[in-house]
Amino acid sequence: MTKDLYFEMCRDLGTEPVEEEIPIDYEDFCLEVQEALGIYQKLRDEWDTMNGNYMGKNYAGIIDIFTILEVPVEDHKTLFNLIGIIDTHRSKAIADMKPKT
Repeated sequence: MTKDLYFEMCRDLGTEPVEEEIPIDYEDFCLEVQEALGIYQKLRDEWDTMNGNYMGKNYAGIIDIFTILEVPVEDHKTLFNLIGIIDTHRSKAIADMKPKT
């Protein structure tokens, strides 16, 4: 749900928007997080083909991506850490969606 749809829903229901429930748009993230998300999308997913488990992103070539995108060297560590945080949350979300046996 987008912010606009959320505000429209609140208006239609006659309720006040709740700050914690307002969806976050991409533009709401700080520039570093936007950049980390862009790089994250370029990295290859690793899957356990036998069990269908998500194993995380493959970081091979990340320095090449930083170079192509002209990311300053002093930002590499921050972006690398943000990408790790993003992947941790995505891994958990994928695992939570998998049926429990």
